[in-house]
Amino acid sequence: MDIQMASFHCADDFSRQYILTKLSICQFALPLLVPNPCNCQIEFPLWSLRQIRRSWRERDCKEAKEKAEALMTVLRETEIHQVKKNLLPLQGKLWQRWCEKDRELYHLREKGNRSIEQHKSETETEKQMIRQEQLKKAFPLNALMRSVLEILQNHSETHTKLYFLQWLKVALDNLTAGHLENLNEKKKALVQKEKQEATKSSSVKDWQKRIEAVSREINDCTLGIEHILRETGQIYEALEEDSSMENTLFLSLPHIAADLMISGVPIELMDGDVSYVPLRWVAAVFDKLSEKLGDKRLFVLSVLGLQSSGKSTLLNALFGLQFTVSAGRCTRGAYMQLLKVEETFTAELGFDFVLVVDTEGLRAPELSNKSQNHDNELATFVIGLGNLTLINIMGENPSEMQDILQIVVQAFLRMKQVKISPSCLFVHQNVGEVTAKEETMDGRSRLEERLDKMAALAAEEEQCSDVTCFRDVIKFDVNTHVYYFAHLWDGNPPMAPPNPRYSHNVQELKSRILVAAQQESRGSIMKISDVRLRVQDLWRALLTENFIFSFRNTEEAMAMSKLETKYNYWTWELRSLVRSLQDELIIQIQNGKIQTLVTHTLEDPVREKYEGIKQELEKCFNDDPDIQKLIQWKGNFENKLNYLKEALITESARKAEELINFKKNQEKVDKKKSDYEKELLEKSQNLALSLNGTELSEEELHEKFNLLWEKWVYDVSSSLPPVTDPEIEVDSENILLDYFKKEKDMVNILKNYSGEKFEIDYDKHVKMKRNYWGLSTMKIEPQDKHSINMTTDCIISKVNEIVNKISQQKHDYNPTYFHEILIIIDEEVKSAPTQKRYTFTRRYEIDLSLCLFRRASVKFKEMHKAFKRANDPVNYLQSKKDDFFMSFKISCQGATSIKTFVDFLWNKLTPAVSSTIRKNMALKIAGDIRTTCRAFNENRANLEKHILISLAEEENFDNYWQYLHHPESFFKNYIEKHVKTYFSDRGSKKIKTFLQMSLDDIKNAILSAIQESTEKAKGKSSTVSGWLDLFCDDLGSTLIFPRKDLISIEHQEIKDIKFLKEAMSKALDPEMKKAEQKCLFRLVEEVIPEIQTMLSEHLCGCWKQCPFCKAICTNTIPTHEGDHSVPFHRPEALSGCSWYQTDNFSIDYCTSSVASDCIFILDDGRRIPFKTYREAGGEYATWSITPDTSTQPYWKWFVCHFRSKLEEKYYKKFINKGEIPDAWKKITKQDVLDDLKTK
Repeated sequence: MDIQMASFHCADDFSRQYILTKLSICQFALPLLVPNPCNCQIEFPLWSLRQIRRSWRERDCKEAKEKAEALMTVLRETEIHQVKKNLLPLQGKLWQRWCEKDRELYHLREKGNRSIEQHKSETETEKQMIRQEQLKKAFPLNALMRSVLEILQNHSETHTKLYFLQWLKVALDNLTAGHLENLNEKKKALVQKEKQEATKSSSVKDWQKRIEAVSREINDCTLGIEHILRETGQIYEALEEDSSMENTLFLSLPHIAADLMISGVPIELMDGDVSYVPLRWVAAVFDKLSEKLGDKRLFVLSVLGLQSSGKSTLLNALFGLQFTVSAGRCTRGAYMQLLKVEETFTAELGFDFVLVVDTEGLRAPELSNKSQNHDNELATFVIGLGNLTLINIMGENPSEMQDILQIVVQAFLRMKQVKISPSCLFVHQNVGEVTAKEETMDGRSRLEERLDKMAALAAEEEQCSDVTCFRDVIKFDVNTHVYYFAHLWDGNPPMAPPNPRYSHNVQELKSRILVAAQQESRGSIMKISDVRLRVQDLWRALLTENFIFSFRNTEEAMAMSKLETKYNYWTWELRSLVRSLQDELIIQIQNGKIQTLVTHTLEDPVREKYEGIKQELEKCFNDDPDIQKLIQWKGNFENKLNYLKEALITESARKAEELINFKKNQEKVDKKKSDYEKELLEKSQNLALSLNGTELSEEELHEKFNLLWEKWVYDVSSSLPPVTDPEIEVDSENILLDYFKKEKDMVNILKNYSGEKFEIDYDKHVKMKRNYWGLSTMKIEPQDKHSINMTTDCIISKVNEIVNKISQQKHDYNPTYFHEILIIIDEEVKSAPTQKRYTFTRRYEIDLSLCLFRRASVKFKEMHKAFKRANDPVNYLQSKKDDFFMSFKISCQGATSIKTFVDFLWNKLTPAVSSTIRKNMALKIAGDIRTTCRAFNENRANLEKHILISLAEEENFDNYWQYLHHPESFFKNYIEKHVKTYFSDRGSKKIKTFLQMSLDDIKNAILSAIQESTEKAKGKSSTVSGWLDLFCDDLGSTLIFPRKDLISIEHQEIKDIKFLKEAMSKALDPEMKKAEQKCLFRLVEEVIPEIQTMLSEHLCGCWKQCPFCKAICTNTIPTHEGDHSVPFHRPEALSGCSWYQTDNFSIDYCTSSVASDCIFILDDGRRIPFKTYREAGGEYATWSITPDTSTQPYWKWFVCHFRSKLEEKYYKKFINKGEIPDAWKKITKQDVLDDLKTK
């Protein structure tokens, strides 16, 4: 008693009320007069006793009581069974009709001349009309709702609101208690009579109708706080669909519910009367909860059990909650109540609040006609929502156990299949005094057997081959996850006292719950925002026929987007490093510093960077609660990063090896060039010696040198064997003859071809197909011609790109280059968007190949000439004439030759500086564009979004057409356009900054090389050769500046090495200025293609398109594992899809079709249900298309805006089943832009 009174003194009014209510239930004496130990005054806790004797009148909380009484005056003016209809009108038939229509959206059907999208649009319109009816009934607010909302909205004191709600609850119970008692007795009598008349089948239906009528009346007369809050939610949902979003009432309603929830008031999660979740209302409440508390971590505890099995009592006993436990007032639907965790325990437990979800009983008699589906929905919903679910079993009735276990196992199996991992505890109540260990062991064993059997059966039904027992479904230990509870009462109530053993059982269970909560992986503890998304995902999936197929984890998708943005940054870091290393390697190879590639010089820094990125990835999964949800994808991202790292290393090593091999293959030629160079150099020096002591002008020096130059070159090269040029035209003809060898008249075609430009001859190049009935051949239409021209332009563009790329390699011509052109033509012809109306003839490929071969031949000839100029000894010597003259001039000038020497050296350095600056700037600018351009700084889906915005702003159909049918080339053009914009506009200042940075870096490198080489060369050889060795070695990793290019001046005598240093340093600034001007002159022309290539390689990813609607897979790896997927699909009309044997477009979305009973027909005549689209094989089997009713408005606007263009292009009509719904026509361009920009 002392402990009881101590607790009583420390408690507030609500806690006292709770204590006294429990004491009353247990038949204990109640303290009517309580002496206050602090001031010796006597208290009479009447308010706290109000639920014990409701006839007592209260003195405290007078204002709250008066307001509650005022409301009751309003209610008493209406008959009880009419209260809901008149004062809570939004939650009745209108809400029920809206729910039915909303559910219909997930079960769309093609019917008669109505398509799925038309059905969907009609249903959406009907839903909006119902909401309008609700608004008419809601406003102006009736006296009840106006008063309640004013009180809850205007009173800042939480206690006042809670007092008011408690008084109102008491008053409502008083108002309805007697009436409900009579109705329940009436129903009980009817049920008894129905059982007695069960043998007479004709009268059973009559009795059932009477029982249902009484049940409806009971429902109409049941009135509580929950119904008023439900009406509040319906007012909010109706207002939200109205355009007037500024309504202050609209904004305040979720605040009210969130405040109540924080105060510990249970809030309805699922409406039990219609078995539906008001998603918008629940989402808004969670949003406001997050706003008020911060996005705190929640441990979600839910409970499942048969009706009247003591679920609510158990939760109340565990946590001191206030879920309804009154006799005759079973929980309907699902309610959630928030419990705050003491701050001292949050770090230890890993969460800030417990969200307890109480549910209505399974197998409820009043839901017998729809009980099984409803129970499965409810179980799946709360198990999917909860981190831990208490499975409450009352008594030892085998059939009742069978019922609940079957439902529970099915729900847990569903969670496993959608990669949600909840846990559970079984609470077996009312099994008598469980004392014998053997008895509990037998009970556990029997339970496990039942669970295993049901898991196997459920797995067989769901075709889940990896499940043979319950432990395969979830982590389950029969010894620690099953609890046996004694009876709540020690005897028969109402006179029986509570059983102390029940309290011990509750405490043991509570301890286990906390242990389980603490062991929960951090990734599975949700934040408030996550719970909001989980509720939406679970409910939307439950509304469809196939939960597994339809479940979309939005929470995971958002986390994935966040992780992909980080991945985008990490991959750019890797690419940038490898690019820098590759450039450095190429410089060293060109300078002759590397003759054999030692792979660790490339691998070590890349692996070091990779390990750093792996640590960042690990840190993300450890520290970021959002990304922790993707723990199952961690290995996948590690593999993707490793794949990229290895691919980059391999590609860079290949390029380096290729260059080394190329230089090795050139060694013979280089040796000849070097020998001839030495011979000419000797002749030049001899000439200079013969003129020793003679002062000659620049003009006279040129005259003397030129007189002998041609003779020297002839003498040196006369021993060379004749050079045979490749017969490029002959090669091209032979390759074409071999490739098209099956064509009869190929020789004459080659002989007679003379065209420089490819012109399409539709009769010769295109073969039209037969119509649907096969009776006649289709005629070529303008849209066919446009499509053919676009395909041709795309092929020509790709071939030009590859030919230019080959030319830039500065290698010699190779016949295999022609084969690369043939591969491009073949691939593009096979993948052309012909809409099954035509095919390209073999003659098309021949004529196009001829034209492109002819153009490529010109390029290949130029390439060969350039290679010959660079590598043919005679050409090489001719190109070195100026160098030899400079060497001759220096030899003639003697001691005054340092200036000429310095001029010669800078003449070689300046082009190398310009070239290096361009390369450095390309990487810097590409990195800055990727960082500052919003289209490029996240993931592939983000790039796609910005492309769609750009297309809508331009409203150019031809651009759309290229995007739909040639997405890869469109993406590259889009990137190139952004790069050009950067150069012409916002990036101009940064370009100058990057240029200055690069100039400063190179300037410092050259200055350092001058100083270092001079310092080391002091007192050594009198020729400049040693100094040049040191100077080139210092610059060997910075510039392409081969030492061998300086042979012509290496013999010069330099007596004053200090003067050489000063002369080189003095020339540094003016020469760098020259390099800057030279770099800027061709910067845009040379750098833009390089930047475009870097960004394209970084952002490209997968280019596969949905076989139904042409949506592009958003995976960032071209050859990724697993299915192709895309966040949003499109109307099938965008790919030219039409209804079978008609010219009517199909406007359906494939995400709607896969949830319907529709079929699609393949070219081979096979009919495949959309629900099992993967059975079509091929590309269909590689796509994951999830049912989804939330489509973007973007493509609906596009279809309306470009309707006539689409009809022209595809030669089909938006009529009959393809008729565009009126709702689509109301979508504006601004609507779609706003929608994209908010995502």
